[in-house]
Amino acid sequence: MAQVETLMLANHAEALNGLLYIHGGGWSHHWRSVNEGQPPPSQFAIAATFLIDPSELGRELPVVFRIVSEQGEEVMKAEGPLQSAGKTGPGETYSRAAIAVNANVVFPHEGAYTISTAIGETGGSAVVFWVHDQAPPGAQPTDPDSNPGATGGYL
Repeated sequence: MAQVETLMLANHAEALNGLLYIHGGGWSHHWRSVNEGQPPPSQFAIAATFLIDPSELGRELPVVFRIVSEQGEEVMKAEGPLQSAGKTGPGETYSRAAIAVNANVVFPHEGAYTISTAIGETGGSAVVFWVHDQAPPGAQPTDPDSNPGATGGYL
């Protein structure tokens, strides 16, 4: 039976050739600058690895990622098939698969959120994180005029 091995939030992630390339991974607090009006989209990544049972190799397994607010609002849902390729060697009991999802999500308010994932018909894994509408302690706001790649948030 397939199972979730790792689930984390990151600034950016890629899954190539079964490996995860993670930049700024493992955070639990997202600091955004909110001007008057609608909160801006937040750019981040979800990185996950799954252990695939040999009996499931070569099959498509459904994977779902969800982000839910502490009030129960579903903020994001991404789902699709994971093609479980590869072989296990002698004495190996699982194969590993990696997924990276880069997303732009508008969090409706600050507070606690939970990201969860599940594969196949098994239980999943969940991580709690917090969105803050203020600068992190000691941070300096970026200036989009002097740094064209900046979005006016906090680094």
